[in-house]
Amino acid sequence: MRKKSILLDMSVFGFYTEVNVGCVLILMLLLYSIKKLPTPLLKYPLFQKLVFWHIVYFISDSFWALVNDSVIPKNTFSVLTVNFLNAAIMPMVIYSCFIFAEISTRPDMTRKQIDCLQMKLLIPIFLQTFALLFSFVLAPNFWLDEDLEPRDLYYFILSFLPFVYLIVATIRGLIRASDLQNRPNLHTYLIVASYTPGVFIAGGAQILFSLTTPIFCFWCTFIILFAYLHLQNQLISTDSLTMLNNRNRLHHYLHQQRDDQESFVIMVDVDHFKQINDTYGHAEGDRALILVSRALKKACERMTYSMFLCRYGGDEFLMIAKTNVPDDVVKEIKVCLQEEISNQERSLSYTIEASMGFARWDGNPDSFKESLVYADKKMYETKRAG
Repeated sequence: MRKKSILLDMSVFGFYTEVNVGCVLILMLLLYSIKKLPTPLLKYPLFQKLVFWHIVYFISDSFWALVNDSVIPKNTFSVLTVNFLNAAIMPMVIYSCFIFAEISTRPDMTRKQIDCLQMKLLIPIFLQTFALLFSFVLAPNFWLDEDLEPRDLYYFILSFLPFVYLIVATIRGLIRASDLQNRPNLHTYLIVASYTPGVFIAGGAQILFSLTTPIFCFWCTFIILFAYLHLQNQLISTDSLTMLNNRNRLHHYLHQQRDDQESFVIMVDVDHFKQINDTYGHAEGDRALILVSRALKKACERMTYSMFLCRYGGDEFLMIAKTNVPDDVVKEIKVCLQEEISNQERSLSYTIEASMGFARWDGNPDSFKESLVYADKKMYETKRAG
């Protein structure tokens, strides 16, 4: 990411290395903390990989600085080695960022889709790495000038794939952030989209103004810590099984400033859920809850007005719809539930149905409990009526 000037006092690279090592220690503590988080969500292991590859790159970058400072003897072999490591590791750093961004902004992706995406992204990285390795071995003098500095072609190769992946990830994040249906996850999209311009600004500033100050390292560590805090907040506000909002998030939603438009509170309860658990086991019970949650989320996405959805507890879900026609929401839920059932790869040994009830809510947090009780009552009346 840097092109060194021969006029620099190379002793200052000691500071560069010390800062990189400090960032490595911070990220190692963060990596340990992430591994201790009690969550099955796939994006957390992917975030671990993102942090890991940043650590590896900062270590490699530290060796680059030591070679430039002649702490490690500076010769053709050492210069080519550290520059090859940077060129091989940097695409893996951005690759891990791309995969994490996709999972964070597309929670509907299946494991098969994720594996396919990873394979496609790794192919150009492997091809570039092997080609660079062979050329470094066969024609080392082609890559270095008389001062043992990498030529411009090296820096182009170093930045090309990361540049493409970062731009694509940023554009995809901004497009998803502009979709009104994705506004509840706006912070996630903005964090993903902010990584790229930050990398360009930090890397450019380091190249143009201060090669001996690890601005790139500072920025990456900062945005990773910021993303980690965001993940922690999501963990507190998200149901780990269904990936929907939980009651903590509901409490936050109720006290947000909102317009005077009236809403409807809709309670959804899975019929005969205890029987499913007792007869087929808790694993099938979890499967039923996940299926219903997907149907509810799909119904929310199809609505043209604002919707809030959370798992209220057990087999009960809660929706808040800013509409005067709650019957439309109920009908759409039934349609989506049937679609999810028919789309199952393995047929169900039981019937999944849901009872619903709704009540008007004026948007005042103090009156929400009253609307909730009435919606719950109507839902049980529907259940008893079959």
